[in-house]
Amino acid sequence: QRYPTDKAYFITKEILATERTYLKDLEVITVWFRSAVIKENAMPEGLMTLLFSNIDPIYEFHRGFLKEIEQRLSLW
Repeated sequence: QRYPTDKAYFITKEILATERTYLKDLEVITVWFRSAVIKENAMPEGLMTLLFSNIDPIYEFHRGFLKEIEQRLSLW
């Protein structure tokens, strides 16, 4: 009778692992790539603003989403 609960738990753990990986990928773009571009002055400012104005909100959303999943999983 606990099978659906256990199945949901393992699905949630898989979502958590996927979300952690995705957040790390977004961090590479938003932190490391951006700092390298700024350091090398490799992209016009307008293009950088356009690019990162779209990525930053996605990154911030997923940071909060990951925290939410972690909190809910810890209370399972």
